[in-house]
Amino acid sequence: MKKILIIIGMACLCLAAQAQCIKKSPAFKADGTFKVMQFTDTHIRTFNVEEAQEVYDRIDHMVKAEHPDLIVFTGDIVLVRPAAPEWNRLVNALDSYKIPWVIVFGNHDAEQDLSRAQMSSIIASGKYTLNTLNEAGELADIEIPLASSKGGKAPFYIYAMDSHDYAWIDGERYYAWFTDAQVQWLRNSCLARTDADGKVAPSMAFFHIPLREYIDAWSEEENPREEAANSDLTWGVRGEKVCAGAVNSGMYAAMLETGSIIATSVGHDHCNDFMAAYHGILLCYGRYSGGDTTTNYFPHGVKIFKFFEGTRNLETWVREDDDRIMFHGFYDGKKITRAKRTDRRQPFGTWQDIEIPE
Repeated sequence: MKKILIIIGMACLCLAAQAQCIKKSPAFKADGTFKVMQFTDTHIRTFNVEEAQEVYDRIDHMVKAEHPDLIVFTGDIVLVRPAAPEWNRLVNALDSYKIPWVIVFGNHDAEQDLSRAQMSSIIASGKYTLNTLNEAGELADIEIPLASSKGGKAPFYIYAMDSHDYAWIDGERYYAWFTDAQVQWLRNSCLARTDADGKVAPSMAFFHIPLREYIDAWSEEENPREEAANSDLTWGVRGEKVCAGAVNSGMYAAMLETGSIIATSVGHDHCNDFMAAYHGILLCYGRYSGGDTTTNYFPHGVKIFKFFEGTRNLETWVREDDDRIMFHGFYDGKKITRAKRTDRRQPFGTWQDIEIPE
């Protein structure tokens, strides 16, 4: 009996070790770079088989074209009843690439026939997911350390957070906002990554509903169809108003005061694709990644973020379905520098990439 128990125990340890290996933190590559691919608002609806398949084809094409180190989905993902088969299909599809991935919910995900806990259970079953569950059995806000290519302390962190869906004020429904507990969690998490000399590790946050500071950061708020002027602080297109949470809960202030967060990226507003440097934080939208199931103005695609180990710099671009690269630029913590190109719609290979100072 003791031998059997020992064998069973060793087997359990082996399984645990395998799980830890699969769930281990992603790491910077040997060249000191790390690439995140953001899909947002996929709106998978299987009552239109072709449009649903289009999303999976997009995922497959983009992953194979860009070879990301981490895949992030920022909400409004499966919008169909029954939802369970499609969530399972998505989890299996993502696991097939053997790349770490993480999901945050949007405001529409829980409007189907599954509770947040039920969806979360399916997501957390993924072999390569970095998602974990909180005490309520729902997706937890998570901090993802990116391991150094040189060993030692993680030089960068990714935060994936739940911006919730709706809140009621005086009988009226509004988009929700981060809770005070979430604000304090982020603040404490960032401050915990501060060295004795006061140097804080850089990080980036992903969530669904934009902060209210996105409204202030865009300089042409009164003109929703105008492309941003040639500026080193704003770039992109605001095709609709910024639909932020109704209340400013202080999340941006916490990000700013800790000095850790260098950028955020959201979804939610399908017709917005801009980035705006606002007091040292780059506020970004992901590119709408779904099919033609709802209003959207842009060619469908994904947003890419590339980090450089040991710096607070990032590089970002949009890859569209036909492999055109749009809004390719660099951010050094102060301003946006646009990559030079000969034609606005040329493939990536024709661009003249530039370097930003460390």
